[in-house]
Amino acid sequence: MKNGHAKTLVITNGDTAAERMREARINDQILCWRDILHEGPVPQTDTLDELDEIRIDYLVYEGWGDPDEIRQAFAERSAIMHNLKDYSDITLWFEHDLYDQLQLLQILDFLRQQTELHSRISLIQTGNFIGHETPSRLRMHLKLKSPVTPTQYALAGAAWSAFCAPTPENWFSLLSYNTSALPFLRPSILRHLEEFPAPVSGLSRTEAFILEMVYTGIATPIRIFQLFQDEEEAAFMGDLSFWRILDDLAYGAAPFVTGLQNAPFSSQFDDEQREVYLGSELKLTGLGTTALLGKRDAAEFRRLNRWMGGTHLTPRSCWRWNAQAKTLVRPNARRY
Repeated sequence: MKNGHAKTLVITNGDTAAERMREARINDQILCWRDILHEGPVPQTDTLDELDEIRIDYLVYEGWGDPDEIRQAFAERSAIMHNLKDYSDITLWFEHDLYDQLQLLQILDFLRQQTELHSRISLIQTGNFIGHETPSRLRMHLKLKSPVTPTQYALAGAAWSAFCAPTPENWFSLLSYNTSALPFLRPSILRHLEEFPAPVSGLSRTEAFILEMVYTGIATPIRIFQLFQDEEEAAFMGDLSFWRILDDLAYGAAPFVTGLQNAPFSSQFDDEQREVYLGSELKLTGLGTTALLGKRDAAEFRRLNRWMGGTHLTPRSCWRWNAQAKTLVRPNARRY
């Protein structure tokens, strides 16, 4: 190590977690992963750098932040990941929700082949949100720290490959195997599959929740989002992701809701624009009502162009998820 000082590193999900760690006087260098892997394309690539370029292009195009800041963050992340030999201790510290679990899979898959580093790498898997913990409780998480095992590396490698595959079949197949080495993986797989269109309605779980809330008279976006977060067993979706789904329901040739003001939502909104959007009074259209009740297939009324990991959902390749039966429905299969 330079100057005889050993460097230690924590890799975690984002800036809020990093702030809490610093408040808890955890003095390691902290690398925030900062990628929303349940959004946009995550195809199979030969290297982490190749996937980084795809993710940068997506995040910039979709307006997830300042383009220069996005590129700089990925460049700094890449520099650290390609120089992990400089660190004497590397801790992966991640939560139980889908957002974190996908990041953990990506990182473990990257580290899997770097066997010379394995003796330095440990994992903290927590069922509590880091950002919600007090400093004293957060320091107690350190008791969960343990070396990453060969089984965990192997499982993460298989799961990451499955997530990035061009169909969700291998991702779904993981549910048939023992995934206890990564205890939060199984519920994360199920939650991700629930964002595929349903066989009859063509709605994802989140879309159906939004329409159901409006149907029952809970009309404002801010209140619907609050209830959505409360309903999640492991909340993973930020507000920007949620607003994008709402925008998609409200606009297009055949909208499912009406009344959404100032859409589409922008992270550049001033306070007044944001207040108008969040306070909109939503109503279902006739199509929204019939789709929610399972009488119309929403997928037939929209230009489907959505990535779920490595799976590209289009009108001709619309994989679906039957939540009741917990089974995949292949494109063009009979819907029931």
